[in-house]
Amino acid sequence: MSISTAQYIYSEIENDILMLKLKPGQLVSENSLCTRYNVSRTPIRSALSRLAGSGLVDIVPKSGTRVSMINMEIVKQIIYERFALESMVLKDFIAIATEGDIKKIEKSVIRLTKSYENTKNFKPDKFKETDLSMHELWYKKTGHTYLWEQIRKSDSNYTRFCMLDMLECKNYEQVILEHKQMYEMIKNRDTSKIEEIVKKHLYGGIERVNAALSNKFDEMFIAY
Repeated sequence: MSISTAQYIYSEIENDILMLKLKPGQLVSENSLCTRYNVSRTPIRSALSRLAGSGLVDIVPKSGTRVSMINMEIVKQIIYERFALESMVLKDFIAIATEGDIKKIEKSVIRLTKSYENTKNFKPDKFKETDLSMHELWYKKTGHTYLWEQIRKSDSNYTRFCMLDMLECKNYEQVILEHKQMYEMIKNRDTSKIEEIVKKHLYGGIERVNAALSNKFDEMFIAY
């Protein structure tokens, strides 16, 4: 077995799961994967074993392999953690932000808006990266690069939840609005609205997903 082959297959399936091309609870067929990648079962099973170790799939003897469901309790705790961190980091950022820094935030909001308006070439994953780039600015400016890296390595439950919010709830316009509100808050150096705006930005997804996917909880979520 080629280690590089197994690694490639692992990365491909991991991306399919995180981007919801393979949905929570969906059966993963070894035969289909063998055909797709034109390989034997050995590298497929190696990749699936690693995915199970990462919590992305559940391998059930005599039953098969399924994409793991999303644990909403973990999602809620990560959102709680991000709310606390983001609120503090934003206060620090506003205190030290230069006019140049504020201009970068403005440009980030403009890029986010234009990426959504460009419907012909719109890509949700690129929209998400543009969204995150704005947050990255204030983490790095305040010297909290390590914290930002940990957020980017976020638990797969939270990553998939965010993708559900985007793909199923079509939250794009709301995200743009909230980023504009954060930009105005930063530009005006108004720390009094930080908790209110950040809380709405981070917790809004729970309300949207709850409304949009209430009939699919048993299929896609656990511990909700």
